Amino acid sequence: MAQLNPRQYEAVWHRGGPLLVLAGAGSGKTRVITERIAALVERDVPPEAITAVTFTNKAAREMRERLAGRLGDRASDLRICTFHALGLMMVREDAELVQRRSNVSVFAGGEQRAALRSVLQEMRLPVDAKQVDAMLARISALKNGLTPGDEALAAIRERYDALLAAMNAVDFDDLLLLPIRMLSESDEVRAKWRERCRHLLVDEYQDSSRVQYELLRLLAPPDANLTVVGDDDQSIYGWRGAEIGNIFRMDQDWPGLKVIRLEENYRSTAAILHVANTLISHNSERLGKELRSSLGAGRPVRIWECATPEDEAERVAADIVARHAGGRSRWSDFCVLYRASHQSRQLEKALRERGAPYQVSGGLSFFDRAEVRDVLSWMRLIANPEDDLAFLRAITRPRRGLGDKALAALGAVARAAGKPLLDACFEDALEHPRALAFREFGHLVGELEHRFRHGEPDDAFDALLEESGLVAMIAADAADEAEREMRMANVMELRRWWLAHAEGPVGGGVGSGIDGGLGGRGGDLAGFIQRLSLFADRDNEEDGNAVRLMTVHAAKGLEFEHVYVVGMEDGSFPHQGAVDEGRMEEERRLMYVAITRARYRLTLSRSRKRRRYGKEERLAPSPFLAELGDEHVEWVDRQPDSESSREEIAAHMEAMRRALGLA
Repeated sequence: MAQLNPRQYEAVWHRGGPLLVLAGAGSGKTRVITERIAALVERDVPPEAITAVTFTNKAAREMRERLAGRLGDRASDLRICTFHALGLMMVREDAELVQRRSNVSVFAGGEQRAALRSVLQEMRLPVDAKQVDAMLARISALKNGLTPGDEALAAIRERYDALLAAMNAVDFDDLLLLPIRMLSESDEVRAKWRERCRHLLVDEYQDSSRVQYELLRLLAPPDANLTVVGDDDQSIYGWRGAEIGNIFRMDQDWPGLKVIRLEENYRSTAAILHVANTLISHNSERLGKELRSSLGAGRPVRIWECATPEDEAERVAADIVARHAGGRSRWSDFCVLYRASHQSRQLEKALRERGAPYQVSGGLSFFDRAEVRDVLSWMRLIANPEDDLAFLRAITRPRRGLGDKALAALGAVARAAGKPLLDACFEDALEHPRALAFREFGHLVGELEHRFRHGEPDDAFDALLEESGLVAMIAADAADEAEREMRMANVMELRRWWLAHAEGPVGGGVGSGIDGGLGGRGGDLAGFIQRLSLFADRDNEEDGNAVRLMTVHAAKGLEFEHVYVVGMEDGSFPHQGAVDEGRMEEERRLMYVAITRARYRLTLSRSRKRRRYGKEERLAPSPFLAELGDEHVEWVDRQPDSESSREEIAAHMEAMRRALGLA
């Protein structure tokens, strides 16, 4: 307790009544909420009368672990859980009030889809996977009050809810809606749970939805001992139902509300916080606070202006490697943030080529995406006909009507003949009814091999996409046009890498010139595959010591010594879709989150142009860059003699000396 600052101490020892703790980034909010719970127990509040709610199982588990270390056995009776876990407790205890039994099941994923598919079949409506997923999303939005719906949707929802009740099941939306119904309709249930929530604490309150707010309002009367901790400047989940207005309307439902601001930041330098404060001051939907640093002035925020996204990725990767070579930073001290997950692909390539380990969070690695793995499996098989693993993926992507039994029969023939699976496609011993399909596949691989060996690299790649059926499969599998475009963009990125390799100087690329490879002008196909395979085989995590690549959404709650935010162009960050939907202030809050992940060094980077669908596009800088102020910002490429520019050059020179054994 002696280590709490005055505002933290005031929040921890608040005597009673509703309390809103506006906890700025890096201000120790988790510590405050756990210390407040510990203080309640030490003031002889029965642990079973304390309920703490947060938004993820991980956060709830960490809070329980902290309190177990702080309170010992007394922590075991505390109720610390997510909103949905609390709702499940309530439903199970009084299940008969909502036409369920106490052993109620929670349906998600496949179970939910199966239930809705049954309803749609009964109503003679489309039941393909896309329709089912889209309908589930609409039902969820309707339940949460996000869309008004229509008569047809209401009828489907009614039958879906009835089926879940008949199966003694609920979905995740029901885990909030059914408790609200129980609390609204039963005085006895409401009194019971208000006693159990005599002290109700909510973490990450800015992420609460309209339905969650209604649940809190029923659990905590106007004079309740309700403590909510959150930051209006970090409300970034409006797209999935979070309502920043829940913070602003608290004083209406809890009139005696006390507000405490935590503004002392223990994470970032003053320069970084000044930039964050200046940016977020442009928002009108905020209660207002000013973060102050406890780490000193710090260095200016760097802004880079690069020619293209490829140049941007190369510069970021080179800077990370140079600073790591200095010996003062671990790989895990570096983080690169971007607005959309597809922006990782250039960064992955640049880091892999420099041997820098990395880990992708908040999205799949570029090389782990299904469409990329599909194309690479075909290229691997064309380059090496004995690669049975590549064969098994290629022949099933798309499926070609060849099931597990047919593949098992082919495998038996291959083993008996001592040949790879591709050669077994032509064996006379293959007498399966689908033998012709196997032979056709084998001929196709042979034709594509000829194209890659003797044809133009771009024509060969395009023939692979079309004749394999991969383009048609991507179009069929994509949920909508936006997903199709994104997946095709990943494939086109791989195509660009292949062309850069294939059309380079002979012997100029890593792995080029390998005997027996395909192609010949520049880098061969076998060399290209070998190069990517060497990248993929590297242990990128090294016990967690790896550069982190992640979306800004995934970075919330984390901190790093060095942070790079790439793609600072208008339409990318802020995202054009969010701007079109009127969510500019949420995008600015997202940028605020990105800035406040950095402890000591923050770099913001943008590109001047990019190629898209074969055409060059000029890119305007993000409007956020103009909102950062000038006092603690250095535009490095406009100020060649600036401190940041000199330091960047010095770091690269030091890295070169170390690489040459001169340092």
